[in-house]
Amino acid sequence: MLTEALVIMFFVTGIQLMVPILLAALGETISERSGVLNVGIEGSMLIGALVSAIVGIKLDSVVLGLLLGSAAGVGTGIILAILYVARGIDQIVTGLLFNIFALGFTGLLHNRFIGGQVGPTLSPFHVPLVGDIPKVGEVLNRQNILFWITLILVFLVYYLLNRTWWGLYARAAGERPHAAESGGLNVNQLRYPAVILGNVFAAFGGAALVMSSAGGFVPGMTAGRGFIALGVVVVARWNPFLVLASASLFGLSQALQFIAGQLDFLDGVPDQVWLALPYVVTILAVLLSRGSQYPAAVGIPWRRAVAGRA
Repeated sequence: MLTEALVIMFFVTGIQLMVPILLAALGETISERSGVLNVGIEGSMLIGALVSAIVGIKLDSVVLGLLLGSAAGVGTGIILAILYVARGIDQIVTGLLFNIFALGFTGLLHNRFIGGQVGPTLSPFHVPLVGDIPKVGEVLNRQNILFWITLILVFLVYYLLNRTWWGLYARAAGERPHAAESGGLNVNQLRYPAVILGNVFAAFGGAALVMSSAGGFVPGMTAGRGFIALGVVVVARWNPFLVLASASLFGLSQALQFIAGQLDFLDGVPDQVWLALPYVVTILAVLLSRGSQYPAAVGIPWRRAVAGRA
């Protein structure tokens, strides 16, 4: 039976599940705007999640876990930037191989350092006035501070990409790298920080996943959220505010698995259907996003010697 409490739980859970996807998608938006398709975002999320779990368990600190988990994205970002930008290796193949590496690497370190241990997690964060709104406040009061930080980051990413000189130049590198280079810009130097910052966001998403759940790490716990983030960016057409809306849709679709068993009219639906639903929604949403076009130079390595072909 559908009750008010069940509806509230649905939205509370959906928003919590939205946050890691939204963070990863914001990072991917920055990266793709500069012309780099970072398929390795799933691996960065996994590594960020593992580091945050280890730090949280060993040091018993949520703050350090989030900070160092996010900082792990600097390391993964540098590695991927060297491969994508400096070496000019195929971005899709490189990203997929990096994801496979991260899955095995994090699984090995999990068995070695933390096993089944769990650490501290974030508590709900009450925002005055907003949390007092009837019904809406009941949902928002159960969110932790990462939800509010992520909302602020949506505005900051929009401002970065659309209101700063770096954002303007980075978008030029993603759309017309030859023209950008002719105008005196260094395309690769614009793409390096974009890839690194994008991976920091992804690692932060992995850390948020850990600190918003049980405080522990399970191998493969991101469960394809990085790939969902790739779809979110396409559906949102690289607009941070539409990224927020799209990520909300996928977070809510994931939340259905937690309430479906309590609804009589859905009781006979196999659990596997609800587990697969977010990925089905992602595929359908991308298929229906016919108006979405990648920035013209996304996925194309830039080399000055063949600038006329970029």
